[in-house]
Formats: sequence, C-alpha cells, structure tokens
Amino acid sequence: MEDLTGNRLLDGLPPAVLAALKPSLEAVDLPSESMLECRGQRTTHVYFPAAGIASVVVSGDGLPKAEAGMAGREGMTGTSLILEDGLSLHDVVVQISGHGWRIDVDAFRTAMKIPAFRRRQLRFLQAQMAQTYSTTLAFSHAKLEIRLARWILMCRDRLSGQAFHVTHGAIALMLGVRRAGVTVALHELESRGFIRSTRCLLEVRDRVGLEASTEGYYGASEAEYDRLLGADTRAW
Repeated sequence: MEDLTGNRLLDGLPPAVLAALKPSLEAVDLPSESMLECRGQRTTHVYFPAAGIASVVVSGDGLPKAEAGMAGREGMTGTSLILEDGLSLHDVVVQISGHGWRIDVDAFRTAMKIPAFRRRQLRFLQAQMAQTYSTTLAFSHAKLEIRLARWILMCRDRLSGQAFHVTHGAIALMLGVRRAGVTVALHELESRGFIRSTRCLLEVRDRVGLEASTEGYYGASEAEYDRLLGADTRAW
C-alpha cells in the first residue's frame, strides 16, 4: 500500500494516523450493484472508495426507491458508526464500479478513539448531511432537468475523466423518476451542448454551462465539504 490511498478522507489524515490505520485497511474491488449496506441490518465494514461511486438509497416497505446521497473518493460509507450505532437506515449500493479500501467495525471503532480520526469523520458526517439537505431541496423544488444536471456534476466530481458509464434506468432509479423522463432531460442537456449522451455513456462537454443550468441547486454542499475538510471537490 502506497503512502496515499486515493481516498481524500483518508489521505487528509495526519501521516502518523494514516500509518496507524494501514494494517486495518483492506484493498477491495467495488463491482457495480454491490450491496455495501442493507437497510435494517448491522453494518459490518466501512468502505472508503478510491474510484467509483456508492449511492445511499432510501426506501420503505412497499415504497419506491430514490438516492439520498452519494460517496466516492471524497468520502466513506457506514456513517451510522460515526454516531456509535451501526444499524443502517438505508441501502448503500455501488452505482459506478471502482475500488477502494474497507475496515471492519471493530477496527473502525478503535480508530474513532484517535482524536484526529474522529474529528475528520464527524466533519465528513456534517458534509454528508449538507449533501442530503441539498438533495431534498432539489427533489422538492427543481425540475427534472436541473436535478439531472446536478446529479451529473456530482458524479463527475467523484470520477476521473469527463465521461462515465451509466444507464438511463440507473439514473431514473437514483432520481426517483420514470426512465422516459430521464431520456427527455438528457436530450435537452445534450441539445444545449452541455453533455454527450449515448446508451450507457455520459460525457460532460461544457461544465461551466452545466453548472449554470442548475440555477444554484449545485454547489452549496460542495462548498461545505471544502470548508469542513479542506479540499475542492470540483477541482478533482
């Protein structure tokens, strides 16, 4: 394992703290659709992605699903453990395949006794709360085209390169809408030159224009992450 992990939450730790964690970190692949947490079950591992995206998916008995948040190389899963619980309130599923690191529950709880580690986890939890608040605001008031533009930007922030693979069906599930609506919204963004969309590939072609098209619904939680954790997610 190299000095840096590729996960910015881990790599922002003091070197001595990261070195102390290394024996407990296990390198893992994160295939698409892998379940990292299940609603109502105990969390067994915390994952720190170095590539790919994990989605926090909320649902209820007999209710549809929607994405409440996402974590990639800026973050982690298993946030309930930060609050000394461990029972997951949601599913966490790998939306875009990648790789990263995981640590088991006991080792994570031991690490939480290290002040610098605990402080960074708490700050990430606040940043994740800010993301959820922004998602709720967008779900409540923004039209689909705006929500889609925001979602594409959030994915792009967490991935290398301008393009990434995702299906229209997966986007529809994450945004809690019909697939046909996603297709129409993608075509609109593409017609304005912001993206290029094929069956399974999205490419950002005009980031400035795409950000402007979100009408302020993108950027607030990203700025909060920057403030709390000292890294500009939009410059990755």
